[in-house]
Amino acid sequence: MTNNIFPGLYPVAVIQDRYQGTYSNGAWIAICRANRNEDGISRISWLLEFGPSGDDSEAADFWSSPPSWIAVGPTPDLAVANLAAKTTLGTDHGPD
Repeated sequence: MTNNIFPGLYPVAVIQDRYQGTYSNGAWIAICRANRNEDGISRISWLLEFGPSGDDSEAADFWSSPPSWIAVGPTPDLAVANLAAKTTLGTDHGPD
């Protein structure tokens, strides 16, 4: 896994996209600060419950405007690298 990651991303969780990139354009999803709360649950739990894991229309809707705290890639390493790139470009990953 990539070693040069911005420390503000941790902990990072990486999960496989249910639709293997059909809607997200990446087979793997990296989640920044996966233990942070979103609507009272951790980001990883929020993504698994409310994210792109439903039917085709739900996945398409989700990926039309995904949260800023996730990134995708064709491999786990590239998903994390894309997440790190968003950070270096100044993308906000939400409140602490």
